Amino acid sequence: MTLASTNDLLAYLADLVEELERYAVTLLPPNDGDQIILGRDQGGSLVVDLEGRLPMSRRSGAVDLDLFERWRPTGRDEWACVEYRYELRHHEIGYRRALHRHDEEHFVRMHGVATHEHCEATMGVEACGHYYGLPVVDAFDGFRRLYGTWLTDQKPDCAALDCLD
Repeated sequence: MTLASTNDLLAYLADLVEELERYAVTLLPPNDGDQIILGRDQGGSLVVDLEGRLPMSRRSGAVDLDLFERWRPTGRDEWACVEYRYELRHHEIGYRRALHRHDEEHFVRMHGVATHEHCEATMGVEACGHYYGLPVVDAFDGFRRLYGTWLTDQKPDCAALDCLD
C-alpha cells in the first residue's frame, strides 16, 4: 500500500499529466471541467481521474484511456492508494483491456487476490469476467502496460490469461 502526502499526490498528478502528454495523449478534464485536478469524493478520499484519447488519425475510431485511483486518508495529511482502475478501449479494432484493484475484500474472499484484469478481444463480449492480474505499481505502470498493448495494433490474446471466474 503506497502512502503519500497531499503535496506528493499533486506532484504525482502533474508528473502523470506530463508523461501522458509526452506520449501525445489528449487529456479531457473530468466532469466537463476546465482543469485537470486532484479531486475529492463524497467520502473524503482524494481521486486521480484522467480520461484521454491516444493519438490516432482522424479517420480512425477512438482509443480511450481511463486512469483512476482512490486515495483514502490514513493519518494527518497521509493518504493510501486503496483502489485503481486503468482501462483502454480501442474502438477501431474493437477490444478492451483493463487493470483493476477495487472491491478488495470481495476479490480476496472470492479469488484470493486483490487485483484482477479484464480482457475483451471483442469489446462487450466477455469470455471470462475477471482474469488473474499482477499488481500495478502506479498509474505510470498501468499506462505503460496498456500503451504497450495498443502499440501492437492487434487484439489481445485473452485466452493466454488465467480466468478467475
